[in-house]
Amino acid sequence: MTAPAVTIRRCEARDLEHFGRFGPPAHVRHCRERYARNDVVILVAVDEDDVPLGKVHVCVDQPDQTALIEAAAVVEPLRGRGIGTALMHAAEELARERGIGIVQLGVEDFNPAARRLYERLGYRSYARMDFVYEGAPVPNPGVMMRKQIGVAA
Repeated sequence: MTAPAVTIRRCEARDLEHFGRFGPPAHVRHCRERYARNDVVILVAVDEDDVPLGKVHVCVDQPDQTALIEAAAVVEPLRGRGIGTALMHAAEELARERGIGIVQLGVEDFNPAARRLYERLGYRSYARMDFVYEGAPVPNPGVMMRKQIGVAA
């Protein structure tokens, strides 16, 4: 299958109404809160009708000069068609533009497809942890992963 034509852009308030496609109500609340606090850059992959098909949160103001990727998601029927890869490349480019040379993320064990994607993109595990957030299973083990990226000149 080929990837649908998508454009990656910053999330706008109107996009949040579509975020129910990416997770349960607790996840949507989290996304709305982060957007309102403006403490994260949310990138969305939109189709030709400007409707979000995927999204990723990029925290670029980390104290240790790393970018943290959170809450990556692609609508179920379009997973495995390049949208997640496009979002990850855009997130890395955003970090690079900000002079950040390391990107890190967490992935839960129940999501092996996402872990395979991150490994294919060059991310490597560096720590095990239990992810805790509203609505998460208990326990919720996974790994933290990181990747060294080149910084924009």
